[in-house]
Amino acid sequence: ATGRQLLVGPTRTYKVPSAAAAIAQSGDVVKIDAGDYRGDVATWSASNLTICGAGGRPRLFADGKSAQGKGIWVIGGSNVTVDRIAFHESTVPDQNGAGIRAEHGGFLLIRNSGFFDNEDGILGGEGSATITVEGSEFARSGYGDGQSHNIYVGTAAKLTVTGSFFHEAKIGH
Repeated sequence: ATGRQLLVGPTRTYKVPSAAAAIAQSGDVVKIDAGDYRGDVATWSASNLTICGAGGRPRLFADGKSAQGKGIWVIGGSNVTVDRIAFHESTVPDQNGAGIRAEHGGFLLIRNSGFFDNEDGILGGEGSATITVEGSEFARSGYGDGQSHNIYVGTAAKLTVTGSFFHEAKIGH
């Protein structure tokens, strides 16, 4: 990445991830300090981003909130890397609350991350999207109706999952 470094954490310029998402530009690297971030949801619109945990894995808890009524993070930009972030307890009225809602036509790389107790861990991947998941964990996601999952990728051009652990889905897969 060639852009700015945006530092997020209780003692940083940006206290919560959504503050960095609001000003992120193409090429930026967003480093989020380890810790719990409660009720903070974000839409990431910029492309060519790297968003990663610093000093451990930050844990994002939805606490009943959602970005655009869709999940903890909605990623609209392309060529985005998410590394070492944990997404917890996303719920929305339509029962498709995602840790990450991928709404882009480019490349999304998720590595070393966790998705726990969401209605969908990752949801999206339409059209020309390429999604790669490496070394991540998906657990206890789903609404229990067979229509929500640990991961749900639609008509993406390509989905690659390696070295990841899926367990305890609430019906679905």
